[in-house]
Amino acid sequence: MKTLQERVAYIHGLAEGMNLDQKDPSIKLLLQILDLVDEMVEEIDDLTDRTEENEDFLEALDADLADVEDVVFEDDDECTCHCEDAEEFEIQCPHCDAIVTVNEDELAEAADDELAIHCPDCGEIIFSDNEDDDDDADEDEDED
Repeated sequence: MKTLQERVAYIHGLAEGMNLDQKDPSIKLLLQILDLVDEMVEEIDDLTDRTEENEDFLEALDADLADVEDVVFEDDDECTCHCEDAEEFEIQCPHCDAIVTVNEDELAEAADDELAIHCPDCGEIIFSDNEDDDDDADEDEDED
């Protein structure tokens, strides 16, 4: 298919070849419409050129931005799911049935340092690395 410019030039050629009387009002109107169409085609061509230039510019800008993102966020390639955070556990207190949330670090610290984790509601021991020793102490107290 011919371009718009070629089609308008063809119509202009037809009009000139017909030796139209330019004093006739209807012919004058037709010729003005042809001139308007010619100007519109030129504007469309200019807009098309500018759009293509803008697309090229945006592609270059996008590539540059990708380079900047690589530099700025290069440390963010690591996992962002917080999988390195301590996992939390919910423990039900055997004494008052309250749910206590304890994280992995607290449990490890309690086990390493032989500390006990107490229920915040009733104050009883929920977790202790010395549970066997506590049971033996309770049995000794029962025997007395």
